[in-house]
Amino acid sequence: MAQRTDPEHPGASVVTNYTYGRSVEEAATKARKVLERPDGLYGDQGMYRVVEVVEESPSSELRQQEGARRRYLTTILENAITTVRGREPDNPDAGLVSRLDDFFTRAVTFPDPHSSGAHPRPHQATFGWTSEPPGIQHASDPGRALALFLLAYLDHHGLDLTAASAPGYLNREGRHPADHDGAEEGSEASPGLIERTLAVCEQHYTAVTGADSTQWDRELSHELVGVALRTVRLADREAYPQALEEYLVENRARLEKLWRVYGPAGVFPQGVYHLVELPESFVLCERIDNAPRWLKGVWGRECESDTPLERLEEAWRYGTSEGDGR
Repeated sequence: MAQRTDPEHPGASVVTNYTYGRSVEEAATKARKVLERPDGLYGDQGMYRVVEVVEESPSSELRQQEGARRRYLTTILENAITTVRGREPDNPDAGLVSRLDDFFTRAVTFPDPHSSGAHPRPHQATFGWTSEPPGIQHASDPGRALALFLLAYLDHHGLDLTAASAPGYLNREGRHPADHDGAEEGSEASPGLIERTLAVCEQHYTAVTGADSTQWDRELSHELVGVALRTVRLADREAYPQALEEYLVENRARLEKLWRVYGPAGVFPQGVYHLVELPESFVLCERIDNAPRWLKGVWGRECESDTPLERLEEAWRYGTSEGDGR
């Protein structure tokens, strides 16, 4: 790789020459023999000088991508600092800045949750790269710069961040927190909760499909509802059947379309979208919308094949919207 030495030279700022050789040294020697002549690209009269010699291999693309990513982050950092300088918000809340720094670090600086290093536990939200133990925050210069940038932007427009209230079904009067006896997130749900959740599914499934409950495999239904409930946080489980009820009412039209298009009388061969023919598909749809990665993780450990869930997710996400053409 050669870089232009004279800014006024009309050629490219950087040029790359490829030479085949049995080693980097041999390839570099061959390149110089041709290009370092007095009238050559790298010669005394030339306008370029060699700045890097690398061996192309399967890892080269990753190296180049990482270099591009670092240059991109440098640009983000410089632009954010330049924009905010002189407009910094007065006395920003340290906790809020830290949380926003954490967000931008996960979303922009280190956005790949599948990279090497620590990985999230199944019950942890995978907002970008996540580490152990639960709750640890990640900071970076670009993340902090973007956090201050956002706060300055909101302040410029007279806006402020306020704490969002929890959904109504989590704050109902008379709700008693369940005693989980030290249970961990992702643990099995109680038989009573499984039964209550399945009852909600069956009620709405019958209303949507008109299916006869005597045809259902209740043992399988209990098993799959149990899988879904593993992805409900312990603090939310007691109120979950009511939350599911509200979700199913709100998404009634989508559920009807799911049955019409993907059910046994739909346009696809029977059995292709097997889960659609089961009442527990309704709780799975809710989990696909609200805990997709956690659900995939639990499903992958508890069930023999990922295909049924993948097909249900495909149908629910992309086949039930108003504009999908069906």
